Order: sequence, then structure tokens, then C-alpha cells
Amino acid sequence: MINRNNAGAIGNSQQCVFKQQKCSMVCQSLLYIYKVLANMATTTFTPLSEEQLECLKPVYHKVFDKRQSFVRTTPGFVTMPLAIEKFHHRLRNWSVRQDDLYVLTFPKNGTTWTQELVWLLQNDCKFEEAKHTTLTNRFPFLDIPILTDYRRDELPSLKQCDYLATLEEMPSPRLMKSHFHLCLLPDDLMEKSKVVICLRNPKDTVVSYYHHEKRVKNYGYTGDFQTFFGLFMDNLIRYCSYFDYVKEVWQQRNHPNVCLLFFEDMKKDLASSIRQVAKFLNKNLSDSMVDALLDHLSFTKMKDNPAVNKEDLVLNGMYTNKENHFMRKGEVGDWKNYFTDEMNRRMDEAIEKHFKPIGLEFQYD
Repeated sequence: MINRNNAGAIGNSQQCVFKQQKCSMVCQSLLYIYKVLANMATTTFTPLSEEQLECLKPVYHKVFDKRQSFVRTTPGFVTMPLAIEKFHHRLRNWSVRQDDLYVLTFPKNGTTWTQELVWLLQNDCKFEEAKHTTLTNRFPFLDIPILTDYRRDELPSLKQCDYLATLEEMPSPRLMKSHFHLCLLPDDLMEKSKVVICLRNPKDTVVSYYHHEKRVKNYGYTGDFQTFFGLFMDNLIRYCSYFDYVKEVWQQRNHPNVCLLFFEDMKKDLASSIRQVAKFLNKNLSDSMVDALLDHLSFTKMKDNPAVNKEDLVLNGMYTNKENHFMRKGEVGDWKNYFTDEMNRRMDEAIEKHFKPIGLEFQYD
């Protein structure tokens, strides 16, 4: 039996707990508002100049026909569609979970290859499930709202869906990818969750990116490679500057929650890269399992796998040329088939300027 004095003490204790919980909720709300305001104050968006836009209009006319434009961010000096102003605060204040796992890359830097490897390691190498469930569904893309916002009226699925809210409600553990520079992602991303990053040499990156932009129906690049190369080097292509992206990643290479891969290393010795990521994720792999992963992740198998070749995005109208695979060549040194001597000279000067001071060297063949 509880006497009145004890009952009163219990009641007071419960009220105290309730007040503490309420206070905690208020504090969390105020902290979120503070983070939003702080990030809004520290990130600015500057429209591209008329001269810069005139360079883009002839080769990205589909974008400008829909009154879409581009801005540059500070920090990061990143060229992005105008919609980044609309969604940026939600991405910067994204609720990172302790068991989240992110794959971060600059476009065409081994993103799909890395995603497939990470997903398999996190899901006990369920190869059949990986073959029958699209990578788009298994490994959502955080940047989608910014890249597709101007087509919301055309695509009912976009108009009716709050994509980021859907991702917020995903059950743990969440696996997601992004091409955003680190400075545009949540400050606590690497403190709370694990991040796998893959880098690729700039010469092969620009060639692969050129072919990718020709396939993306949303943007419809219609120019030649020489024009694209100039836009890339002038930081007028989405997600550029490539060099700033790489330097920012390189500064975090020794962070305990970061696993840094190189596309060229994966091509040369995929087994070592598999073991590197497995160790990072605390996964034990037998030799037979490594062999199975090598088979599944071989370029030939990946290129013939509909689940990773964006065929779902061809069907919904976001990619063109169904006859051409999303995964094109996956080679190191393909740039030699595209670069002129002048392009190579200009790229080498940029490499010398940006990478030599930080001691970063890539393989180019």
C-alpha cells in the first residue's frame, strides 16, 4: 500500500520527468531552428553572370526552355540548379542517424560501383535481391529534389511526393548517396555516420561526365566534347568545381568515419578495395565470398545488370538512349581518345595547381 506522502512524492517525480521531457523537446526545437538560421546565414547563392549563362544556353537549351537557371554557392563555389536555394536548408539540417551509411562521390567517379559494393556488404551479400531490386530503390539519391524540381509539373510522381520527407521516414539503417560537396551537407554527417567516398582522376572524369550529360533527358546537353571540357574547366557544369570537391575530401581522408577509395585502384585490384570497405564496415569475408563479390562487381556483369544500369530511369523518361548502357566503358585512360594537346596542357596545369601542393597523385593510364 502506498501512503499519501509517497503518492505525493511519486506525483511530483512524474511531473518533474514530464517537465524535463518537455524542456528537452523545446531545446531540440530551438537547436534545429538555430542550425537552420545559421546555415541560411552562412550559405549564399549567386546567379551566374549573363556571359556565363550565354555559354550554357546553346548546349543546355532544354533547361533554359523551362526557365531553369543556375547559381553558385558560397561556400564551395559549386554550380547548381536554381532549386538548391529552395531545398538547401533541408539538406544542411538533414537528421543524420548513427547507423546511416553514405556514399559520396563527384559525378562519374565510380558511384554506382561503390554503391553496389556497399549495399552487398551491408546486406550479407544478397546477390539475388540485388539483381531484382533497382539500385535506385535500394540506395536513394539525396540530391534528386534539386535536380528535378523544375519538372515537377510534368512528372506526377514528383509533384505528389515529398522525397526528402520519405527518406526521413526510412527505417534504419539507411543507405544513401550524394554528389554534394561536403561543405553543403550536414555538419555532423561524418561525426555521426560512416561515409564511403570514391575519387577518380580528372581526365577520365570529364570524359565520362560528358557522355552522362548527353544521356540525362532533364538537361539534354547537345554540344561537343571540346565545349563540355571548357565548361567543366570553367566550373559551369553541375557540381563543379571538381578540384574543390576533391581537395575538400582529401582533407578528411584520415577521419575515422571515412573510407576513401580510388576508381583506379578498384580497376587494378578490386579484391583489395572490397576488403578495405569490408574492414571499414566491420564485415568478415571469406575468400569464397570475396570471389563471389568479384564476379558480381565485374564490369561485364555490372554493365549487363538492369538493376544498376538505370533502366528504371529510362522508362520514366529521365534518361534517353535505352540502347546505350548507363555504365559505358569504365576504363582508366579513355581520356586519351578525346583530349587534344591543348586540353591536356590546360588540365595538367590545373592538376599541378590544385593537387601538387596537397600531395595528391592520380593514375591516368
